[in-house]
Amino acid sequence: MAYGLTQEFTTPDTPEQNGLVERFFQCLKEECILLHRFESLGQARAVMNRWLRYYNEERSHQSLGYVAPRAHQALAA
Repeated sequence: MAYGLTQEFTTPDTPEQNGLVERFFQCLKEECILLHRFESLGQARAVMNRWLRYYNEERSHQSLGYVAPRAHQALAA
């Protein structure tokens, strides 16, 4: 599929150039990947998919006033 995305390179060792993505990957590593010892790629995908659902729906986010995205959507409606 073509999503109309282009790849952009940032200067190495300068996370401030892409802070949102850097913060997301830090959370993914600290809250998910480093807590598991995956036995297979399939297991890793399943665990990370569960965590992504949690991150996108239930985990409180500072940018949303420490409210979970699902609750934030309900408040906005």
